[in-house]
Order: sequence, then C-alpha cells, then structure tokens
Amino acid sequence: MFWLIVLIAVVFIVGHYGLPEKVNPHDFQEPPPAIKIMRGAEPFRLQGNTDVGFLLVHGFEDSPYTMRNIGELLHREGHTVVAPLLPGHGTNVKDFAKTRYEHWLAAVLELYARERPRFRHFFLIGFSMGGNLCLNLAAKVARPSPQAGAAFDRRSIPAPTGIISIAAPVALNGILNGRLLVRDPRLFLSGILKNFITHIPKAQGGVSEKVMIPWVGYGEAYTLPALHSFKLGIGKVKSRLYRIRQPTCLIHATSDKTVHIENMHYIFRKISSNEKRAYVFNLEENLSTHHVLVTHQLAREKVFHYILKFVHDTLRGFDLKPVIFNPRGNKKTWLDKLRKVRGFFEG
Repeated sequence: MFWLIVLIAVVFIVGHYGLPEKVNPHDFQEPPPAIKIMRGAEPFRLQGNTDVGFLLVHGFEDSPYTMRNIGELLHREGHTVVAPLLPGHGTNVKDFAKTRYEHWLAAVLELYARERPRFRHFFLIGFSMGGNLCLNLAAKVARPSPQAGAAFDRRSIPAPTGIISIAAPVALNGILNGRLLVRDPRLFLSGILKNFITHIPKAQGGVSEKVMIPWVGYGEAYTLPALHSFKLGIGKVKSRLYRIRQPTCLIHATSDKTVHIENMHYIFRKISSNEKRAYVFNLEENLSTHHVLVTHQLAREKVFHYILKFVHDTLRGFDLKPVIFNPRGNKKTWLDKLRKVRGFFEG
C-alpha cells in the first residue's frame, strides 16, 4: 500500500510539473513573415500625438484582433497604441507547439523596454494570458531579475503608469483563496500527456457564439506542450504580485468558464497598489464561456467605458496641481475663509 501511495504521488507530481525542460527565452522572437499570419491576426501600431502610450497584449492562442477595438478607441483620444503578435501565435499550430510561456514573456519585456522610454505615461492592458503577462512585467520592472533577459536588466526602465488586466489567470487547476478550482482534470497530468498527445480538441461553438464573440486564433484544439507551459507559467506571478504598486484595474465576469473569478479576487488582494479597482460583469446568456469580454457584444461597451474611466482618472491624478499642495497658499481661498468667519460673527 505504501509503494502504491508513493507511485500515485510521483505520477501526480510529474503529471503536474513534467520533466525539466530547457527553454531559451530569446528563441522565436523574430516576427513571422506577413504571408504566414492568418487574416485579422496581424500586430498593429497606431501612432498618436500625446505623451501617453499603451501596450496591448492578447491572450493564449489568441491574436491582436481581440485588442483592435480597444486600440482604436485609445488612438481616437490621440494616444499611441502598440499591440504585438506573441511568438507562435497567429500562424499555425506547428509554430505554436514550439513556443513556451518564457518566449511570450520575453517578447513583452523586450517591447516594453523599447517603447516605455518614449512616453511620459505608459499603460499596460492585457486580456487573459496577456493580463497575466502584464502583471508579471510590472512585477519585474519593480524588481528586475536575471530571468527577465539580459538586455532588459541592463536598462533603467520606468514602471508603468497603470495596469488594466482583463480576465487574467494565476491558476487554472488547484487551490486558490481556499477554493478548489478544476478548469480541466486532464491538466493535472499535462506534464505526462504532452509527451504522448499533441493536441486536445476544443468544444466547437455554434454560429451564434461566433457572431456574439468575434475572435481570431487557434480555435480547433489546445496545443498541449504550450498549454502545459502556460499552466505553469501563469502561477509564477503569484509570489511577485506584492511588488505591484501602480494603479491597477481588474475586469472579470462572475460566470467565466475559462478563468474562474477567484483569480481576480486573488490578484486584487495580493497586489500592493493603493489605487486598485475591480469591475465585475454578470452576463445573462448561455452561448459563450463569458471569458472574451473585450469583443463580447453584450459586454465590450462597458469594458471600454471602464478602461477609459480608469485611464482618465489615473492621468488626472498625475496632472492635477491641487491648491492644498501649493506652499505659498492661495490668497483668494484665505480671503473667502475670512469672509466666512466674519459672516458667522455678524449673524
């Protein structure tokens, strides 16, 4: 019985973590030829005329298509928007199977290091895995580590002005906030299964779902080697969340069937930001997973509203010069106070 328990424990440990895998974060960082990119998945840059920039990061097996409407909205306000295509995404599943979480994080870090110094204010906006990458990036900027990449560590990069994380995961399976989360039981053994199975078919949605939630990415199946890396990678940010002190906005749906809302509660509690807000949606439809809020016909306008409100409030907080912080005071204010006191005595 003892050896059976030991065997089961080993199976679960190896199943969860897999065998050690050497990953060079700087591999697969060259953008793919335009001819290989699927229609609608192209990266984009919208140049603005203000001193405010935005980095928009898409999700797992996703593409910049998901972030296009947000980017155009911010660009109409005059800001610059950059939305990369993460390594392995937007081409074909063979390319994707070669990439890992470290490659996606390295791509975001490099782009941030290149773009951040060009702007006075710079925001990170990430959806799903992109939200996790943005949180990880913000934590690394607060306290850079060698794993972030040598080129990134050599530079003194300012922290982001603000972070907007939409339906971001820090755990798919496991215990979070004292609750057991089970996204897919097969993920408990992904470290073993990835050596024998390359893909896990996805449940195919109907035409109505595709109309309600337009999306461009790998929709046929999950690529298991990349999914296993994603599962492990997103959890590494949990021990770093306390480093995040920038204003943060979290957006999630209560009934998200892909990333449980406990993820949002966990992130909200663990970050050290003095200014943090959370917007929670309750979608009353049963056609989708309630995960892709940024293109959802019933949610996207509210998402855009909350994003703009957070951005405006954050920028206003940086740029206001309140009278109470003026060391010389304000004569008109003091005169008003004197008149008020005199009026009190005069009845």
